[in-house]
Amino acid sequence: MKICASLIFVLIAHYSLTAQEEVRVQTKGVELFGTLLVPEKKTKKAILLISGSGATDRDGNTKPTYSNDALKKLAEDLTALGFATLRYDKRGVGRSVSDSLHTEGLRFEQYADDAAVWLSFLRKRYSKITIIGHSQGALVGMMAAQKSQADKFISLAGLSEDAYTTVKRQLSNQPAFVVDAAYPILDSLKLGVKIAVIPPFLNSLFNPKTQDYLISFMKYDPRIEIKKMNCPILVVQGTTDLQITLEGATAMSQCSPYATLKIVEGMNHVLRQSSKEANENMGTYSNPTLPLHPDLVNTIKIFLAQ
Repeated sequence: MKICASLIFVLIAHYSLTAQEEVRVQTKGVELFGTLLVPEKKTKKAILLISGSGATDRDGNTKPTYSNDALKKLAEDLTALGFATLRYDKRGVGRSVSDSLHTEGLRFEQYADDAAVWLSFLRKRYSKITIIGHSQGALVGMMAAQKSQADKFISLAGLSEDAYTTVKRQLSNQPAFVVDAAYPILDSLKLGVKIAVIPPFLNSLFNPKTQDYLISFMKYDPRIEIKKMNCPILVVQGTTDLQITLEGATAMSQCSPYATLKIVEGMNHVLRQSSKEANENMGTYSNPTLPLHPDLVNTIKIFLAQ
């Protein structure tokens, strides 16, 4: 008990000495906001964290649906190891909301351009930069790294198939009437043809206002984009992830000679320890008090030290 208490004290003391800075960048008339954590000891190494799909904010939360602080906790743990960390709200999310942004005008390429701007921001302060992309953020990070070179890259529970394949696989578990209605729409968007009338139960996925974005998203395949990178790559995948398959992550890691696959037993999509049982697994998505999987940070630490 005394050992545990002393460890807790050390961590609290370390975090209290960490500088936190609200930072911002301008990109094509849009102002984006982020959080920069700087360790007590001066460092030349920084990590850019990129969040996943939809309205997921800098901390890894999609409010009001899910709040788990996955990326916030990861940033704090990595800063405790001596790395500066930057996480940010994507355009249209959190503080990065603007009257000039409209859903109809969003394109997937803009996310990659924005991430590249943040990379350039970090380059002014740090000489060694690692990108960690979570979920869809992994594909964003791959594309950003091609625009503004990163020194290392980590796909963390990252998208490992193109959007068309991923959505089709996830929809396959739905009732037959959902599949029968959704697949033709998905096939049409894959061809770049929008559908004006969407069944109400599919509107959140195929809303006409977001179809141009979906079409732009479907153009990119992580298994192709990873081949364009020439820096050390770590693909981290949990065995209880209900959104990204281990088979997909394995196949993607084999597409690049620079990539190494690390399987984390019992880690789910929000980086927590869980079984595959749906209620338990999904319960972690809205529980920010849970710690990250105990093997995750050390896995990243080993890769960054190489």
